Amino acid sequence: MRRALSSALTAYRPYKAFRYVFLSAALGYISLLSFPGILFAHEISHDNFKVYSREPLHSNIHEILGSVEAKLSASAMNDQELEPRIFISNSYGLYAFLSMYVGSNSFAKVYPALPTSNVLVNESDVAHDLVFRDARTDRERALSGVIAHEVTHLIVRKHFGYLRNITLPAWKREGYSEYVAGGTLLDHDTGVRRWKHNPANDSGYRYFKYYMLVKYLIDIKKLRAEDVFTRHFDVPSLEREVLGSL
Repeated sequence: MRRALSSALTAYRPYKAFRYVFLSAALGYISLLSFPGILFAHEISHDNFKVYSREPLHSNIHEILGSVEAKLSASAMNDQELEPRIFISNSYGLYAFLSMYVGSNSFAKVYPALPTSNVLVNESDVAHDLVFRDARTDRERALSGVIAHEVTHLIVRKHFGYLRNITLPAWKREGYSEYVAGGTLLDHDTGVRRWKHNPANDSGYRYFKYYMLVKYLIDIKKLRAEDVFTRHFDVPSLEREVLGSL
């Protein structure tokens, strides 16, 4: 019996060591996602914003953040007490690493489950207000709009709480964020053309469709932003109604 128990303990030790290493690495990675500042050598402040980068930031960052503030101020759900921390990776590889390699072809992201106000941004050209993603097509858009989009996610999360925010339909979360940003990756004509060409498959225009649904409810139907998030909608009927109006 003692020999069997000793053998079992001997076999368990490598598993225990592996588990310890794995948990330590996971904890270290989560800590890095929460406090990535150690990877960024440069920092500037602009009102409630702090921006971190690996290279000196072009002075145009202040004009960009001024544009972001104007977009947020026009939103009915703006929160002036929020203090966003913007991390400009300037590297597809670093962005993918800090994205947990999930959605690494996006322009920027926040971490819904982490209690931070961090916004991770992909490779950018601050001087020309541009951000890029690692994709063959539709690979650039305005940095100011992308930051406004992501900060709106933070505002919505603070307004509704972590759990409710996660359970909100994607078309409301993303559509409203694009509405605050003032548009999407696609221009109006391109978005409408793609939607009308293939209404059954929105893979090439999804965010544009979400944006148009929210824009229709707020601008045409005169609903408050709060109403958009809290009311139930027959989405297929809403999509047909909006598409028919274009």
